[in-house]
Amino acid sequence: MTVWFTVQLDDAPGSLARVATALADRGVNITGIVGVAEDTDGALMLTTSDPAATRDAFTGLGLPFEEHDPTGGMEPEAMTVGDLRPGAAGRGSLG
Repeated sequence: MTVWFTVQLDDAPGSLARVATALADRGVNITGIVGVAEDTDGALMLTTSDPAATRDAFTGLGLPFEEHDPTGGMEPEAMTVGDLRPGAAGRGSLG
């Protein structure tokens, strides 16, 4: 099953690179990605080739994340930063 992960990115150079490097170090491929930025807020929603290794990478970075069931009715292309923020109402979170 495909799992969408959502993470908040710091408003700093290299924050996306830090996430990508942590995944690459574990041999994880990013298979889908949606990013939204408004002012200084940034959210990244992605799918990967290995959800378990993705969880390990995010945990190793100390990066809070949420998981989403792709059948939960949220279409990534229609989302806003508010939809992607951890704890946003109306999302089907798996964990």
